Amino acid sequence: MSARRVEREVVTGVHRLSSGVSNFYVIVEDGRLLLVDAGASRDWDLFVRYVTGIGRSPRDLQAVLLTHAHSDHTGFAERARTDTAAAVWVHEADVAVAGGAAQGRNEGRYRTYVFRAEFWRTVFGLMRHGGVKIVPIHRVSAFADGHAFDLPGRPRAIHVPGHTPGMSALLLERRRILLTGDCLVTRNPLTGRIGPQVMPRALNRDTATALASLAKLETVPADIVLPGHGDPWIEGATSAVSLARQAGPS
Repeated sequence: MSARRVEREVVTGVHRLSSGVSNFYVIVEDGRLLLVDAGASRDWDLFVRYVTGIGRSPRDLQAVLLTHAHSDHTGFAERARTDTAAAVWVHEADVAVAGGAAQGRNEGRYRTYVFRAEFWRTVFGLMRHGGVKIVPIHRVSAFADGHAFDLPGRPRAIHVPGHTPGMSALLLERRRILLTGDCLVTRNPLTGRIGPQVMPRALNRDTATALASLAKLETVPADIVLPGHGDPWIEGATSAVSLARQAGPS
């Protein structure tokens, strides 16, 4: 997790936003907007201010694609749905949790990380920005592996379970950009480690599955990886997967 606020265009038409809790992305194409993930619940104002600043309106939002159903990624999705009429999508295995159902138990325990400064930065950041608990999304559409969306960037879903049962990356194939959510990140939100890696055990449903799922990404035609936590990786998906495997569990 980056502890700093981020508001910038990564490449033309692809914008990275973060209040310091997690990244979310705005894709702009032909005057339409797509939101990939929705930060924490109090990040709505950041989204509105930013899109207004680039000459767009929240009403230009076509859809919210959620990489998975964790509270620092579902964030303001319900607010976006009700205020803009945008559809909200998540993988079918995460639909119930996005709607407010109880999450399953993760593999690891938080006490393993309590002596790490990064752990506390993450906890306090989540508390400040409303990222501790999911705001239920009352109308959610489900996608499956391989689903291609007729939305800005033409994203295609790649199901990569392990972090959550429905964890999915989104490939903008024409742009050679892969948005990985939390299946592959470049900053560990509990230890502070920098570089491509899977999320720590305390945040994963099954870390072995998360590592095995990376096989689906290693041949993806992407030059840029945009993670849910940490800075963009510009050396391609194949190298990111290789380094994440080397890093292993945490």
